[in-house]
Amino acid sequence: MPAPPTMSIAATLAAHRSKTAITKKYQPAPGQGIPAGSGSSSNEQPSVAMNASDSPFVSTSLNTLPRQPQQQQQKLKAQIARPPASIPQSLPIHEDKVVSDATGSQINACQYNTTGEYILTGGVDRTVRLWNPETRFCIKSYEGHGWEILDLAVSPENGKFASCGGDKTVFLWDVLSGTTLRRFSGHAQRVNAVAFNGDGTVLATGSYDATIRLWDCRSQLRAPIQILEEPKDSVTSIQIKGSDLLAGCVDGSIRIYDIRMGSLITDQIFEPITSVCFSKDGNCVLASSLDNTIRLMDRANGGLLNAYKGHKNSQYKIRSCLSNSDAHVLSGSEDGKIYIWDLMEGEVVSEIVAHSKIVSAIAYHPSEDRMCSASVDGSIKTWTSQSPL
Repeated sequence: MPAPPTMSIAATLAAHRSKTAITKKYQPAPGQGIPAGSGSSSNEQPSVAMNASDSPFVSTSLNTLPRQPQQQQQKLKAQIARPPASIPQSLPIHEDKVVSDATGSQINACQYNTTGEYILTGGVDRTVRLWNPETRFCIKSYEGHGWEILDLAVSPENGKFASCGGDKTVFLWDVLSGTTLRRFSGHAQRVNAVAFNGDGTVLATGSYDATIRLWDCRSQLRAPIQILEEPKDSVTSIQIKGSDLLAGCVDGSIRIYDIRMGSLITDQIFEPITSVCFSKDGNCVLASSLDNTIRLMDRANGGLLNAYKGHKNSQYKIRSCLSNSDAHVLSGSEDGKIYIWDLMEGEVVSEIVAHSKIVSAIAYHPSEDRMCSASVDGSIKTWTSQSPL
C-alpha cells in the first residue's frame, strides 16, 4: 500500500489552528464550570483570547484564569507552572567539538559541505578555511579576497564553493587544489549573499547595491546572464530551490523569482531582513529580521503562519534555519546563545549558552541531527543530539 501523502507545514499549521479553535469553542466562560457531558476533565487548562497583534500561539497568564472554586484554581495554576515537556532527543543541544577557539577574528559564515564531512568558514580575516570537525584540523585555507568574507555556498557535487564579501567580488574555488576557477565582478557595492542552483551550473549573488545577479559557472563569459533589479534596498540573503530564487532585503521585502518564467512574488514584513530560507517542501519561507523576531510565512498567500521570539537580533546579520525534519527553528543570537523553537507551537524548547559573543551563523548537518555554529568571538563549535557520557 502506498504511503499517505505528507502534509505541508502550512496545511499542518492550519489544521492545528482549526483544532485549537474548536477546543476554545467548548471552554467555559468566566465564572462558569466545565459543561457537563463535554468530555473535558478538570485537568484541562483554560484558553485565553488573543489580541490581533499577538503571536498565533501564546501561553496562558495566571491573571487571566476564569474564576472557579479556590481548590480547582490552585490546581490549574500548578499545572500552568509546570516545566515544559522534555526536549526532543533528536535536537543537537550537546556540545560536540570546539573546532576552533581562535579569538579576535570575527566569523560571518559557516557551511557544511553536502555530505556533512567538512565545514567551511569565512570572516573578517579575508580567508576561507576548510575544517575537519572530527579532528579540529584546518585542511586548507583559501586566500584571495581583499575585504571581509560575508557568505559562502558549496556546489552540489562538493568540488567547488563560492565566497563573496566586502570587495564587491565573488570567487569560485576548486576545493582540492585551492585555486580560483572564476572571479565574478560587476556589483557596485559589497556582496552579501551567494547561492548555487540545484545542479551547480548557476550562481546567484545578492548585493548592497540592491541587485541580484545570476552567473553561468560553465561559461567563461565575464558578464552575468541575468540581473534582477526589483529590490529597493540591500539584498542580505538568497536561496535557490528548483527554479525559484528567494531573496530577503533590508527594506523588509521577501521576493521569490521564477528564474525560468521571469515572474515575481513579493511580500512585505516592514522590518530589515537578515536571513531567508525555504522549508523542505518549498511551501513556506522562514525569515529573520531586526525586530528580534523570526517569521514563518505561507508562500502561497504571504500569510504569517507563526512567529518565534526570545532571542536577540536587533543590530547584526544573524542566520536562522530549519532542522532536517522541518520540526524546529534554530537561530543564533546577539547574547551568545542558540535558540531552538518548536515550529508548530512557536515555543522555545532549548536555549543553549554557546559562545562568548554574538552567534553570527549556524548551519544544520545535511543528513544527521547535528549543527555547527560560528561567532564574532572567532570560535567554531559543533553540536550533537548525543549526550556526552
